[in-house]
Amino acid sequence: MAGDLERVLRGLEEAQEFARTYRFEITDDYRALIERVEAMPRNRPGADKSAASLGSYAEMKALFDAFSPAPRP
Repeated sequence: MAGDLERVLRGLEEAQEFARTYRFEITDDYRALIERVEAMPRNRPGADKSAASLGSYAEMKALFDAFSPAPRP
């Protein structure tokens, strides 16, 4: 258990260092795409978003039941 914790902490430190150096650049094409999506009727302020859902309980249960834990190395 202690070895797993050390590995996780080391991974978090590496991820933190990577995040410090990573630079995300938004292109004009990407900005245009965001504007198109935001302009859609269903994304406008006041639009009815009550139908938005991730799926029914049965669908979610079936999705998770289809997976099995990965073997530990």
